[in-house]
Amino acid sequence: MLRLLTAGIFAAIATIATAAVATAAAPVPSAEAYRFELAGPVQSQDGTSIVPVRLIHLTDNKPVAGAIVIESRADMGPIGMGEMTAPIKTLPVTTPGIYPFEVQNGAVWKKAGEWSLSFGAKVQGEAGTVRGSITVELKP
Repeated sequence: MLRLLTAGIFAAIATIATAAVATAAAPVPSAEAYRFELAGPVQSQDGTSIVPVRLIHLTDNKPVAGAIVIESRADMGPIGMGEMTAPIKTLPVTTPGIYPFEVQNGAVWKKAGEWSLSFGAKVQGEAGTVRGSITVELKP
């Protein structure tokens, strides 16, 4: 009986140790290994802002070229008004790895303010959608 109990305790310890090592060594899920960031100054004029965004692969800290942006959203969540949204559209890529967006924020908010820009993108070789957001000040 003591031998059976001892064997059970050792089995439990081995299972916990294996799970701890597997958890510590588990890689970041691939779609989460990316970050969106502001890639340069925002250009605002006549209620429209052009925002250059870069997608970075975190494992090598290099920009990702060739991603396909499938979702984008602009809202005023950073100042507590997430329901206030503005039209946003992806512009043609002219510099590899930099994705420009046009936000028509002036029609929504007539003064400078913090905006959250959220994105979803497909990256070659990744099964899931890469998601992220940036906070940026936009002027009307």
